[in-house]
Amino acid sequence: MTTRPSDAGPYGSWGSPPEAYGLPGEDELASLAASCFPEFGRRWDAPLDAAYRPTVAPADGNLPAGSPARAVDHGLLSLPRVGSVPLEKIRSDFPILSERVNGHELVWLDNAATTQRPRQVIERLTYYYEHENSNVHRGAHTLAARATDAYEDARARVSDFIWAGSADSIVFVRGTTEGLNLVANAYVKPILSPGDEIIITYLEHHANIVPWQLVAEETGAVLRAAPVDDSGQIILSDYARLFNRNTRFVSMTHVSNAIGTVAPVQEMTTIARGYGVRTCVDGAQSVSHMPVDVSSIGADFFVFSGHKIFGPNGIGVTYGRGDALEAARPWQGGGNMISDVTFERTLYQRAPKNSRPAPAA
Repeated sequence: MTTRPSDAGPYGSWGSPPEAYGLPGEDELASLAASCFPEFGRRWDAPLDAAYRPTVAPADGNLPAGSPARAVDHGLLSLPRVGSVPLEKIRSDFPILSERVNGHELVWLDNAATTQRPRQVIERLTYYYEHENSNVHRGAHTLAARATDAYEDARARVSDFIWAGSADSIVFVRGTTEGLNLVANAYVKPILSPGDEIIITYLEHHANIVPWQLVAEETGAVLRAAPVDDSGQIILSDYARLFNRNTRFVSMTHVSNAIGTVAPVQEMTTIARGYGVRTCVDGAQSVSHMPVDVSSIGADFFVFSGHKIFGPNGIGVTYGRGDALEAARPWQGGGNMISDVTFERTLYQRAPKNSRPAPAA
């Protein structure tokens, strides 16, 4: 059973031991240290650093001159590795990495923009088009049932992945940008009046700025931004001072796409909740790098894109708390978001099905 990221334990906010994330465990680290450096022969009992990240160990030939590891044949440094997994095994999962660019093997470092797709994702998409292709929730035949089952299974898996608590809190969208526009137009815009205020931060990607500018222009609301210090950290005291009786909503990034700042989103949502203000977190850059527990974060909405976590293009997720989703108005009409339509009136599906005109697949 997966350990919840927010559970207390010896590994802090990471919850699970390093092995659960493909990283070397404490025993493996102690063995490696002892084999390279005799002074580490006794067990190392210092606590693990909760901020530990995987590192690639170079092959012996690339070690600095004089390194004790050059003379040690212990197997662990015979091949480059990420945690306990050989780097070549990871590369073999990504067909595009066999491409040669300008005569060199492709090295992809632009993951903040988009990730490459592993073979498993490519093959699953192919299987869908070869065996399941049909409209979701729109037919009674065999292929429609297969497609609908796969679609709803994906919704449940996403819910488990971010600890949402219920698949009904997951809305599939085309990506983070559409998710933010959905929140802005379906939930926030209907509650705004002239003079009301929306808070964002100086760390935002423009996808978390422009939707709020548009709804502010249409409603007469005011957009305010929380400042950062010289190191790029949000100044929580200044953020807290932005709240007043006109504050209606806060949207914040989890991790900055430009400078990598990890925002204190749990503290920020707690402050907002103290003023009765709902929040949205842009998780486009965080969900691929750290465990995400939306219940612990405390946001009313959380959005991210599939293509930044090795998934297909054109798919993303908007998580919404049950009461927040129920309060949102339909934004785009037609398709599967309706329950019944006549010329006199339309009845809508309950959330999350009323949030999109048709399933994004």
